[in-house]
Amino acid sequence: MWRVLRLAGSVALAACALAAAGQAGQPDCLDWSKASSIIAQNALVPANVVYQMVQKRTGGKVVNQALCQDGGRFVYKLVVLGPTGAVTNVIVDALTGQP
Repeated sequence: MWRVLRLAGSVALAACALAAAGQAGQPDCLDWSKASSIIAQNALVPANVVYQMVQKRTGGKVVNQALCQDGGRFVYKLVVLGPTGAVTNVIVDALTGQP
């Protein structure tokens, strides 16, 4: 039992490390401390609504997020840790909430 828990913890830590490395330094992504004002000013779908939708659709947990500009539109770039430990990158249009 401990072996399984330790393995699950290791997978979760690795996913968080990969997620942080994958989102850090992206030039078109905003500092998360400024995201709430950008979301409000542009009438974007709130981040918590997007997280719930993605988690429900994937069965996983959002472990990292970024609000970015992509071709003149805002997108959420999410890293999801799936129920089996698989890490998936998901991009959601921040205006419509559609993947």
